[in-house]
Amino acid sequence: MLTEIIRAAVLGATPVAAFTFLVLQWSVAAGKLAPFSDGKSLEKQYKDQKKARKAEKKAAKSAKQESGDAEEKPRKPLFDKNTRDDFFHNKAMFFGGGFYGTMALFTYVIIEIDEIWQFLGVVFTPGAWFQNLGFDLIINFFINSIMNIVNAFIWFKTLDDYVRIGNGWIWLGAAYLGYMAGVRLVAEAGDEVWAWLVATRKKSTGKLSALLTRISEK
Repeated sequence: MLTEIIRAAVLGATPVAAFTFLVLQWSVAAGKLAPFSDGKSLEKQYKDQKKARKAEKKAAKSAKQESGDAEEKPRKPLFDKNTRDDFFHNKAMFFGGGFYGTMALFTYVIIEIDEIWQFLGVVFTPGAWFQNLGFDLIINFFINSIMNIVNAFIWFKTLDDYVRIGNGWIWLGAAYLGYMAGVRLVAEAGDEVWAWLVATRKKSTGKLSALLTRISEK
């Protein structure tokens, strides 16, 4: 029992806490979420945004039917800054937000990373390029894209494929505690931690750029 609790804390609560912080603080920094003081105020924001989105879609649909205008909204550029800033928040909202939605998004990211890793294994396997990269791979890609979303929604079952879960209740409790820890970190020190992460990233990027410059000059 003690071993299972430790495993759940290290492999469950810790990564969920880090992921929750990343998703929420990214959304706050991008202005997609207002700063919140606790989990209840965060849940209220999610509910309000869901209602607003439903009302917006309903109004747009009604306006389209009344005008008979079939014009589509202009698409944002692929690498538009707003699209990048919206990414995590829109994905979290798609899965429902809150603890359940965050865990679904967390699972979805794990699935996608695993598939990318497998894909790279195929690409860089000698002799496997022409054998595996064909029309079937494209079909499987679209099928897997749909199944990945389905599997993300049933994260409580899917995660067992990536980490050995003994007592499901212990792991569920650890995941929830990790989520609440991430929420609290954002509420109490989100801006400070985010500023440190941004500064660290810029510093690391600068060092890497300088190293590459020195290598290219040799």
